[in-house]
Amino acid sequence: MPSRQEAPAARPVLSRRELAAAAIELIERDGLDALTMRRLASGLGFAPMSLYTHVRSRDDLIDAIVEQLIERLGLGDDDPVGTADWRELVRRTLGAYRDLAVALPRSFELLALAPYGTAPVAPHLLATIARLEAAGLDPEAAREILGIVDGYASGFLVVWARSRETAAAEADGVAALRDLAMFDRGIDAIIAGLDATLVRGGVGGRA
Repeated sequence: MPSRQEAPAARPVLSRRELAAAAIELIERDGLDALTMRRLASGLGFAPMSLYTHVRSRDDLIDAIVEQLIERLGLGDDDPVGTADWRELVRRTLGAYRDLAVALPRSFELLALAPYGTAPVAPHLLATIARLEAAGLDPEAAREILGIVDGYASGFLVVWARSRETAAAEADGVAALRDLAMFDRGIDAIIAGLDATLVRGGVGGRA
C-alpha cells in the first residue's frame, strides 16, 4: 500500500504573553541592546512582521515585558487586603523587587526605570497604594512612602544589577556597599525612618 503522507505539524500560535517571555529570555542571555524585533522573531522562528500582530512597536513590546515582570513579582496575592501591617507590606514588596532583580538582573531595569504613567505601571502603583491604605496608612502617607521606597529599591537594585559582574574586582570593603545584605539592612533602616517621621511623626496612619 502506498505510504500515507504525514500532515505537517501545526505552527504554534504566538501570544503577547509568550512574546514577552521570549523577549525576557533574550535579554537575560544577550543583554537589553540585543532586543530587536528581527532578532526576537528569528529566535522564535517567525517572520518579523508577524510579531506586530501582538505588539504595535518595540515600545509596546517593552510594555508587555514590564507587565510580565510585574506579574512575576507576585504581589497582592499573599494576604487578603487589609490584613497586613504596613511595615510588613513594605518589607515584602521590597523583598519581591530584590528577588526579581536576582532572578532577572538584565530585564529588571525595564521595570525599575519604567515611567510611572505607562499602562502596566500605573495600575501596579495604584494597587500598591491601595494596599498600604488598607494596611493602616492615610492616602498622603501611603503615596509618600511608596515614592520613597520605590526610589530606594529602583536605584539600589539597578546599580547592583549593572555592577554585579565587576563587584569581585573592587577593593575590599567597597563591594559590600552594593551587596544584597546591604540592601536588606537599608530596608530596615528606611522602615524605621518612615515610621518615625511620616507615621508616628504625624502625617497619618495607625502606629
